[in-house]
Amino acid sequence: MRIILITLFLIVNLPHHLSAKIASVIGNPISQEIYFDVNKDTKNYPASLTKLMTLYIIFDELKLKNITLSDRVYFSKYATNQQPSKLNVSEKDFITVNVLIDSLIIKSANDAAVAIAEKISGSEKKFVLKMNNYAKKLNLKNTIFANPHGLPNRANLSTAYDIFKLSSRIIIDFPEHLDRFKKTKVKIKGKNYTTHNTLLKKHKHYIGLKTGYTRKSGFQISLLSINGDEYLLGIYFGGNSAKERNNKINFLMNKFRNKDTSKNDETKKLTVESKKIITSNYIVQTSSFKKISKSKMHITLLKNKIKILRSFEHQIKKNGRYFISYIDVNDHQTANNLCNEIKLKKLDCLIKSG
Repeated sequence: MRIILITLFLIVNLPHHLSAKIASVIGNPISQEIYFDVNKDTKNYPASLTKLMTLYIIFDELKLKNITLSDRVYFSKYATNQQPSKLNVSEKDFITVNVLIDSLIIKSANDAAVAIAEKISGSEKKFVLKMNNYAKKLNLKNTIFANPHGLPNRANLSTAYDIFKLSSRIIIDFPEHLDRFKKTKVKIKGKNYTTHNTLLKKHKHYIGLKTGYTRKSGFQISLLSINGDEYLLGIYFGGNSAKERNNKINFLMNKFRNKDTSKNDETKKLTVESKKIITSNYIVQTSSFKKISKSKMHITLLKNKIKILRSFEHQIKKNGRYFISYIDVNDHQTANNLCNEIKLKKLDCLIKSG
């Protein structure tokens, strides 16, 4: 199957220029298992997929409480002079961080990308340094960022595999923001904007994350599919048109949508209970989400990051509008040890008496 798919891709894309060479990666964003790839390490211009790093930094700044969603982001003259696509916000005018995030995802606004870069780091140049420092931390080995938006720049390079890793980290590290990538429209300063990702309108199981295009990069996409407990992430570089890109990524995602080889016996034991009699002395609460899918994804994240947690049974119960994930233990020392391991990974936990 893999050989057939690769051959098909190569034949269909022979006319492509080297600067827009076809590349794709399909895999599980949680376990990082790759189901299909072609030219995954070929460097290319990431176009607006660059904004995924800008978004990652925004989400991290929010988590660190360096900024808030209600903060105002003012547009400098330099920001307003960016090339389209943009919001055309006037110089010295502002939007909130909350609105700006939607503008990056849905409108792919280049002026907004520069405005938030200047707010966070003081200048675009300093923000680009931050982007590249994050790239190193996230192990994006073949990526160099030259700006926060992805407008043409010879130095702005990445690969399908690096974008897969970056997209995965957004999914894993900031699940609370995933719903933003499913939005198809937003109203900003009295104007309505609609997403470039038409797949979101056709298929309910898709979530963004981002599309991109420049003449040299071709049409690109980072796309997440969620079906129940199944997470599948697809990256596609080098489409000749948005329609071709969408058709090919959709074809690949359909091929591998029900393939989840990352599940082990422990994960399959995970049970969801709305009512449960607790017989242990202590509970280590590991998450609280309004959606059960996010609780399950967080459990998988914990097991991937902390080996000791793989030997414990993770459970979920519904408490009002929230799904609570937790671990039962018999003594306070064990609960304390587990909580300390979780906190070392900069994740939250809470110990409660049984």
